[in-house]
Amino acid sequence: MNIPPLACDNCGTEGWRYRRGLCGPCALAADLRAVLDNGDGAIRPELLPFFEGFRTMTNPGAGIQWIRRPHVHQMLRTLADPATPITHETLDEMSPWRSVAYLRDLLMLHGVLPRADRHLILFQRWLRDTLTAISDPDHRQVITRFATWHVLHRLRRFAERGPVTDKQTGSARIEVRQAIAFLSWLSQRDRELPNCGQADIDAWYAGAYTARRRTHAFLRWAMRAKLLPRMTVPHQPTTNPAPISQHQRLAVLRHLLTDEEIPLLTRVAATLVLLYSQPLTRILRLTIDDVRHHNGQVSLCLGDPPTPLPEPFAELLLRHLDQRLNLTTATNQNSRWLFPGRRGGQPMTPDAIERRLRDHQIAILSGRTSALRQLVLQAPAPVLARMLGYSDEQTSRVASEAGSPWSRYAPVGEHHHA
Repeated sequence: MNIPPLACDNCGTEGWRYRRGLCGPCALAADLRAVLDNGDGAIRPELLPFFEGFRTMTNPGAGIQWIRRPHVHQMLRTLADPATPITHETLDEMSPWRSVAYLRDLLMLHGVLPRADRHLILFQRWLRDTLTAISDPDHRQVITRFATWHVLHRLRRFAERGPVTDKQTGSARIEVRQAIAFLSWLSQRDRELPNCGQADIDAWYAGAYTARRRTHAFLRWAMRAKLLPRMTVPHQPTTNPAPISQHQRLAVLRHLLTDEEIPLLTRVAATLVLLYSQPLTRILRLTIDDVRHHNGQVSLCLGDPPTPLPEPFAELLLRHLDQRLNLTTATNQNSRWLFPGRRGGQPMTPDAIERRLRDHQIAILSGRTSALRQLVLQAPAPVLARMLGYSDEQTSRVASEAGSPWSRYAPVGEHHHA
């Protein structure tokens, strides 16, 4: 027997009551108001935008469960105290880091904290803990200098141009770990940087070049900083995987466009890679505003001008717009990202998309290479560069390698008038 819906005692909305006469949104608001109480029965003004944004999430039950986690409850109580500054530095002292990152994203999303690059912040936190764990004070000093003036400086330059990616911070962590490992290895040989010789460098790389080639950055930095005598850093050439054949690329595209068993998000992302040679980092910066639908023609703003989309991909992309994931939590309910992530105001991460494509055996790098080689055979490299968001140098180089008939094409100026 079905019991008819009841009205919420607080807001009067008809529907299933979550608890004690309250609907889900009102129960969430009550719990949030209680945890953010500043001790005077009110919420400190700085947190009001967070309160208003979080309490309207589509799935209030998930929000209630999140607030009830002991460490989350403690973090919110700390921020509710008027004596606690609401700053990035305050959050840096909290743990566990995943929950802190989630809360930080929410606070930035609602304007409580100024925007900051989340991956850069996570790396800085990791670096602080890693440096603290180095027992040798001389080693700690050298690694601190290297990490600050080389690794962190490079990441900050990346952040100035756009969001830092998981891969960039992952690479930075490996460089720091390799530097620490190298200094420890030298000590085991009764050596330090000033008396390190070429034989030591060669021995370090012998038989483990691939695993240890990320030490290059540290060694070159140490030589520039005159902490290490000038020596030769071994180099073994690495090559990118060969592009898949045009026949293979078209077969995978047909499979993506017709197989309804593959998740829609995966089909759209993989098609953008294989059809337009788009890197995952660029795909993830696309918004729903980049999709144009005019007079029956769907186009996507990858560059200038927008790129017309053929069927059935156009229909597939429009379906994806109506079925985007990660829109039911407090983090992204009003997100305009084409691929919303689970973090507040952020798109999905490249790693998350990459895992999806790997699960379906989509060759990302070789597929992109194949797509670009085919495209430069069909149109002038400078035209493709503008339309797909590449540089002229990139497309011209690929055109030359592919033997494109357009490789010597010199376009007329963009603003040429008859």
